[in-house]
Amino acid sequence: MSENPLLPAAYDIVWSGVVLLMIALLVWTLISIARSGMEAPAKLAWVIIVFLLPLIGPICWLAARPKKENSGLS
Repeated sequence: MSENPLLPAAYDIVWSGVVLLMIALLVWTLISIARSGMEAPAKLAWVIIVFLLPLIGPICWLAARPKKENSGLS
């Protein structure tokens, strides 16, 4: 059975999905950093970390980010 050159191979689809997930994680992390209550130098440091360590940086931010105060709902 010959391959159709117009259809992408499975690994092309998988890698495209991985890239899209990485971009979504990056955008989500940058928005989260911007909305945090930290001072500007700390935000800048986190943005640099996130860009220098593409997968580990966002994971570290999401683990270490300041937690929001409880809004009184229990």
